[in-house]
Amino acid sequence: MNDPMPQPVAPAPAAFSIPQDFFVNPAEFLWALSDPARWTALRELASGRSFSVLELAGMVGRSPDLMSKHLKILREAGAVQLMAAPDGDGRKSHYHVPERFRRQDETGKPMLDFGVCALRFP
Repeated sequence: MNDPMPQPVAPAPAAFSIPQDFFVNPAEFLWALSDPARWTALRELASGRSFSVLELAGMVGRSPDLMSKHLKILREAGAVQLMAAPDGDGRKSHYHVPERFRRQDETGKPMLDFGVCALRFP
């Protein structure tokens, strides 16, 4: 009896897709994540909530001006986005991590999966 050769099984399609060239230079992206203030901001944003610069500055323990610079680096790297404030106040903006990057680990803790790296927060 000749059994046919088993055929490879294609992986299930992902629930999201990140364009192949989204992070053209992964080293620059990883550099943007490397600062302790930016790491802490991402940890807070991993929950899916959005925060203003003032709120994040208080959580991270930095001045609002410095936090704004850190958030600009994360925004330019593609890790966070600006959005309108949830309270409808057009004078304020909030930052959030796009949903396509947010996950939960096996214990239910928030994590971020950027394709080039996955961040798990203690």
